[in-house]
Amino acid sequence: MEQLLLMNKNLEEKYLSVIEDNVNVGSSNAILEFVILLAGIAFICFILYIFADILGSFFIDRMPDETQMKIENAFSFGIKPRVSAKNNDIVKLENIRDKIILLDKNLQIKSSFPIYEIPEKEINAFVAPNGTIFFTKGILDEVKDEEVLAFVLAHELGHYAHRDHLKGLSRQIIISVLLSLFSSGQHNVDLTVGSIADLNGLTYSRKQEREADRYANKVVFQLYGDNEGAVKFFKMLEEKEKAPEFLQYFSTHPSTVQRLKLIQQER
Repeated sequence: MEQLLLMNKNLEEKYLSVIEDNVNVGSSNAILEFVILLAGIAFICFILYIFADILGSFFIDRMPDETQMKIENAFSFGIKPRVSAKNNDIVKLENIRDKIILLDKNLQIKSSFPIYEIPEKEINAFVAPNGTIFFTKGILDEVKDEEVLAFVLAHELGHYAHRDHLKGLSRQIIISVLLSLFSSGQHNVDLTVGSIADLNGLTYSRKQEREADRYANKVVFQLYGDNEGAVKFFKMLEEKEKAPEFLQYFSTHPSTVQRLKLIQQER
C-alpha cells in the first residue's frame, strides 16, 4: 500500500514538473481571463448600441408624419389604464392643451391628445404613444395653479413632439437584437449586455427629460410671459423629495435640483 502511494506521489510530481516546463501551458488566472472577456464583449456591445441608437434617432427624426402615426397606433393597443370621469380639472387641462397645440406645428394634424385622470396618489403625468395624456389624481389634487399645470402638460407634449416614445421603442429593439447576437444562451453575457443597455438608456432618457423641460419652459414663457409655473413645480417637488441627489444616476429623470437650476438659468 505504501509503495502504491509512493508511486502516485512520484507521478504527480513528474506531471507538475512537465506542466511548469511546458511553454504551451499558460499560467494565467482563469478569473482574470473571464473578466477580460466580459470587458471585451461589453466594449463591443457599447459601441454597437451607441451607433444603432444614433442611427435610429436620425431616421425617426426624419420619419414622415403618416408613418409616425401608423407606428403609434400599432403600439398603443393594450395601453388602457383605469380612468376617472371627466371633471373640472380635465376641462382646464384641455383648454391649456388647445393653446399649446396652436404654438407648435409638430403637434398639429396628429393626435387629438385626449386627457384623462387616473386614480393614482403619486404626483405624475405621462403621454402614451398615440398621444393620449394621463394625469394622476395625486398631481391634480396637489396642483391647482394653471401655470404649473401648463408646464407639466407642455413637458409631456414636448416628449411627443420630439418623438421620444418612438426613440425609446427603437432602443428596446436594439437591446433585443444585441441580446440575441451576443447571449448564445450565456446568462452572464445576457446580464452584461443588458446592464450596458440599461445604463445608456437611463442617460439618454435624462437627456430627453431635459429637452422636454426646455420645451415646456419655452411654452409657458409664450403663454404667460414668464416661467414662474415651472419654478413653482420644481420647488414643490424639491420640498417633497428626500432622496439624495446622487440617485439621479439610477433614475430616468435628472435630479429636481438640476432641473430647477436649468429652468432658472433660462428665465
